[in-house]
Amino acid sequence: MENYRVSRRTLRHAASVMEMPSFLQIGISMISSLKKQFKPAVFAGSPHNRIAREQAARLQAYLDTLPGAPGYVFDVHAAYAASDPAVEEIIEATRGCDGQIILSMSPFDNELTCGQICGYLAARGREDELGRIKVVSRFWCDPALHELCADHVSRESAAHGLSRSGDNVLLLLYHGTLVTTSRGEVPGFRTGLHEANFLADSLVKLIGADGRHPYGRVMTAFLNHDVGGRWTSPSFEDVAQLLRDSGAGNVALFAAGYFADGNETVGRESELRTVLKDSSIRTISCLNDSEAFIRYLGNKVAAAVSQIMHLPLPSADGS
Repeated sequence: MENYRVSRRTLRHAASVMEMPSFLQIGISMISSLKKQFKPAVFAGSPHNRIAREQAARLQAYLDTLPGAPGYVFDVHAAYAASDPAVEEIIEATRGCDGQIILSMSPFDNELTCGQICGYLAARGREDELGRIKVVSRFWCDPALHELCADHVSRESAAHGLSRSGDNVLLLLYHGTLVTTSRGEVPGFRTGLHEANFLADSLVKLIGADGRHPYGRVMTAFLNHDVGGRWTSPSFEDVAQLLRDSGAGNVALFAAGYFADGNETVGRESELRTVLKDSSIRTISCLNDSEAFIRYLGNKVAAAVSQIMHLPLPSADGS
């Protein structure tokens, strides 16, 4: 039931910008929930909300160590677009603070991520408050995030014991998005297509040129929902067939288009095994609450505080 409610709220948000009738929203949510109910070995439940809470706790601990910030007290919350507590609820609960910093925890900017947050803030009609609010986004074009992902892949692959070979494939997974509507038209909302392609292309080039890992091939795959029109390519299913036809002895999956593992990422290894029966398949976890990622987020928050309070605030490492 929890998964059903999350799916319904997610699709209700999506329906605000793209054509998706109520019966289709209900049907997709029911099928998704039933798949997880009757295939518990494959769909063991989403760790996303738990990881988000762990990220918040780790970020709180990092911010508490910031030097040169006497009088600053940070209060970090995990908030969700499709679960409780809702983003809007936390924004309202913290309106009395000297500043509000909202981390849009998606690598891509689109109408359904930071777009909904900014729309909500603008609709409140309190212009005097906007100077004390900072929405942190644009992760997709940040070279520091790209380097962080490359380092994460290298570090997590070190234990595999593989030598560099074209037989070893790294598959970078991204959330798919709508390209054209069912009528063949460009969607009338910000889909994040440019952002997704930019990040995907950047990481393929950066990781492909990195000699610290064993992958001779670095490929992109989009996790599509295929409703409402034509979605991004190549899809996960198409790449799986391509790998089957071309051969791949070892495949590693890294969900580079997500900051936390969840429904979209768990179970992909099992799905790929049904196609690549003779291949060794591993999963590299998302950035989740890794030390490097929390430090990256903490530095983003420190920069936002400096903008709001007009005072320099160094990071915990002195930068």
